[in-house]
Amino acid sequence: MGNTTDFSGTPLEQLTGDGMFQPFRPLFNGTLIGNVNMDRDRGNRLIAEGLAGLVAFGRPYIANPDLVQRFTEDAPLAEVDWETVYGSGPLGYSDYSTYQPSRSGTPN
Repeated sequence: MGNTTDFSGTPLEQLTGDGMFQPFRPLFNGTLIGNVNMDRDRGNRLIAEGLAGLVAFGRPYIANPDLVQRFTEDAPLAEVDWETVYGSGPLGYSDYSTYQPSRSGTPN
């Protein structure tokens, strides 16, 4: 899990960003799953560098139920509506639009 706390000025500062994954790769030969603040480029880089075998996308999936399609088509990502997250109903979890390319082949 990537860092979720600001480690600046602490003994853990080197664990910021990708530094959280680097110490564990030599210690564990199994599949490491990277998460926290992932986007497509970072996920691909962590896998290419061997720091992660898989990448989890939590927040991007909330607002983009079609995240794989959007990544494949290099489509823009919708932003999470934080006013609806952890609410008492379906609003914010099941009402995000899916990506629809324009008829000209360029994204809407």
